[in-house]
Amino acid sequence: MSQTTLIIADNQPLTAFGLKAWAEQSELFGSVVELLEKRTLMEYLQEMPDDNVLLIIDIEPFDFLGKDEIVLFFEEHKLLRKLFIGDHFNQEQLSFIAEEIRANVILKSIDLEELGIAVNFTLKGRYYIQSELLSLLMRSNTTPTKSSFDDVHLTPTERDIATFIANGKTTKEVALIRNLSYHTVVTHRKNIFRKLGVCSIHELTIYAIKSGLIDPTEYYI
Repeated sequence: MSQTTLIIADNQPLTAFGLKAWAEQSELFGSVVELLEKRTLMEYLQEMPDDNVLLIIDIEPFDFLGKDEIVLFFEEHKLLRKLFIGDHFNQEQLSFIAEEIRANVILKSIDLEELGIAVNFTLKGRYYIQSELLSLLMRSNTTPTKSSFDDVHLTPTERDIATFIANGKTTKEVALIRNLSYHTVVTHRKNIFRKLGVCSIHELTIYAIKSGLIDPTEYYI
């Protein structure tokens, strides 16, 4: 059994109960903890390493003092694997979570099969945004479309690496697949981001979907 601890940070009893019941049956976690307020969440995280935790959080009920405090909180817990959950998200909220916090996002209406996929992706450090939210995020994003993508000069190697990254491969995995050194892939990645004018893997993935580089019907961010 995994020693990962699942923290459910949601003060809606029904949601917390359902997530806990699902998690205890899934055998993915060594323990499951419910926390109902920001103070107890902060205190708990001080007692254990971030890389041993998966946090499922509904940010709305917690008394964070605006976006800056949320950003600061997650900057202090960089290794924390996090999955945001909510009844609904508007474009601004979704862009903030996906691009500034770089967290995965699902709705509370998600079915159990997709919940399992989302949790597994999060545990593996891969990006995931529920399919119903993907179109909303893409509409709020201003990255170029396919016509302008074709005008950007990526070398064949850069194009392949961009595809691997957008499909969730880590830098180390890309290096193994392409038989390149880790530092060479890092250099290619920097050049790709610069040429495409993107600042994060989320932005690169959206760019790749809009340009036709990857198929959104077969891909979960």
